[in-house]
Amino acid sequence: MAEMFSRDRFFTNRSPSMTCVLHAEDDPNVSAVVRSYFTHYAPDWTMESVDTGQACLDRMAQGGVDILVLDLVLPDINGLQILGELSRRGDPTPVVMASGLGQTDLAVRALRAGAADCVDKTTPQFLQIVDIVKRVLARHREKPRTTAVPAAREKYQVLLVEVTALTRKAVEEFFTNHAPQFVLTCATSQEQLAGFLGEGGRFDAVLIGPTPGGMSALDTLRQLHARHPLLPVVLLSARSDGEAAVAAFKLGAQDYILQKPDYLTELVFSLGHILRRTDAERNNARLTKELEALNHSLEAQVRTRTGELQALSMKLLRVQEDERRAIARDLHDHLGQLLTGLRFQLEAAHRAAPPPLQTILTESLATSDEVLRYLREMTQQLRPRVLDDLGLAPALEWHTSVFQRQTGISIALDVALPPERLPGELETAIFRFVQEALTNVARHSGAKTATVTLTHGGGLVMAEITDRGQGFDTEAPTTKRDSLGLTGLRERVALAGGHFEIFSRIGQGTRLHAEFPLLPAAPEKGLPS
Repeated sequence: MAEMFSRDRFFTNRSPSMTCVLHAEDDPNVSAVVRSYFTHYAPDWTMESVDTGQACLDRMAQGGVDILVLDLVLPDINGLQILGELSRRGDPTPVVMASGLGQTDLAVRALRAGAADCVDKTTPQFLQIVDIVKRVLARHREKPRTTAVPAAREKYQVLLVEVTALTRKAVEEFFTNHAPQFVLTCATSQEQLAGFLGEGGRFDAVLIGPTPGGMSALDTLRQLHARHPLLPVVLLSARSDGEAAVAAFKLGAQDYILQKPDYLTELVFSLGHILRRTDAERNNARLTKELEALNHSLEAQVRTRTGELQALSMKLLRVQEDERRAIARDLHDHLGQLLTGLRFQLEAAHRAAPPPLQTILTESLATSDEVLRYLREMTQQLRPRVLDDLGLAPALEWHTSVFQRQTGISIALDVALPPERLPGELETAIFRFVQEALTNVARHSGAKTATVTLTHGGGLVMAEITDRGQGFDTEAPTTKRDSLGLTGLRERVALAGGHFEIFSRIGQGTRLHAEFPLLPAAPEKGLPS
C-alpha cells in the first residue's frame, strides 16, 4: 500500500528540538513550491506533506507536528471540518489556513474556527509563507500552557419585598441555615423597593411576597418588570390561584411558588436553578458581544490586509509595466539602431562585393531582416507602443492581427469605447486581460474562431472573450486546481476594482466576462515632463 504522506526527513528519527511542519495540500505543484521555500528559508525544519484530509487527521493523531499548514479545499474533507475535528480532539497545534479563493468571508470563518492565520495562495503574501509560519509558531510558544478558570459564584444578592414580619423572618432564617449562598435584603414598602433598586444596588433576584405593601403582587411585578426587565423575579403566594399564576408568568415572573409547608425548600431549589440559568445567559450575552467585537476586528484586519496586498500587487504590476516599457524602448532605440546600421553596411558591402560574395551577403541581409522583424515583435509584446501612443482600440486591433497570424485562429473584434481615452492604468489592465484571455483560447480551447467585444455603459467598461471550443466543467476539482491562467485573469480584474465571471460548458465553448469601473483619469504625479 502506498504511503499516505511523504516526508523530507522521517519524523520518528528527527531530533526532539527539530521543528516539524505538516502541509496538507492536494496540488503537487503548490506542495513542491512550499517545500522548496522551507528547504531554502528553514533548512533545519522538517517538512511533511499529505494530500487528503483523512491523511492529515491520521498524521496529526500520531503527534510530533509543531504547526499545520492546511489547504481550505481538500478532495475529501474541507479545512474547516479538519479544524473542527482537531478542536474536538483538544489538539493545540497552531494551524495556518491556505486558500486560493481570495474571499474575505472564508478567511474570517477559518479564523473563527480556530486558525492562527490565513494566507491567500493567489497573492504575493503566499511568498512569505515561511515567515508567516515562523511568526505564528513563535506566538503559540509564547502563550502560557494553562489558563485560570474563573471561580464559581459564592454569593447571590436577593431582595425580598414583604410587609409581614413572619414571612420575612421565615425566609431569612431558612436562607441563613440552609442556603448561605443567598444574601437576603428585605424591603417592607414600595418606597423601600424603589430605593434599593434606584441606589445602584446590585441584586441578582427579587422575591415578591404575598403582601408586598402599597399594591398587589401582580401590580408590583408589572411595575418592576417595566423598570428592570432583565431582573429575575419569583412570586410567593399564600393561596392557590391558577389565574394569578398564569398572569404572573405572562408578566415575566420566573416562578410562582405557593406557600405550602415545604415551600422554602422549593424556593431555594427554584432560585438556584433560575440564577444559574441567568448567569449562563449573562455569560452567553457577554461572550456574544466579545465574539461580535472579535469578528469585527478580524474582518477589519482581513479587509486591511486585503487592501494592503491589493495595493502592493497594483504597485508590482505598475512597476512591471514600467520596466517593460523601459526595456522595449531600449531595445527599439539602441539595439534597433545598431541592427539598422548593420543592415546598411551589409547593403553597401553587397553592392561593392564581387559576385561570389554577393550570395553570402544576400543571405546575411535576409537574416538581418528577420532579426529586425523579431526585435520589433518582441518590443511590441513587451509593451506595445501603439497602446501608449494611440490608445486601447488601436492596440487591440494590432494585437488581434498578430494573434491571428501566429495562431491561425480567426478573431472578430468589436470595440465600442467612450470617445475620450480611458485612464492609462485601466487601458493597460483591459489590454492585458484580453491578451491573457486570448492566450488561454489558443492553449486550451481548440477553437478556430473567437470573438473579442468591448462595450461601455453605467460607469463600466465590459470586456468579453468568447470561443466555440471544447469548453470545460467550471466546478470540476481539476479545473480549480490547474487553472492558473484563469486565476491570473481573476486577480488582474480584481486589482483593477472589477468583476470577473466564467461561463463554460463541455463541448459548447467558453465565455470570459469582465467589468471594469470607468473612473476619470487621475493626474500622474512625480513624473518627468
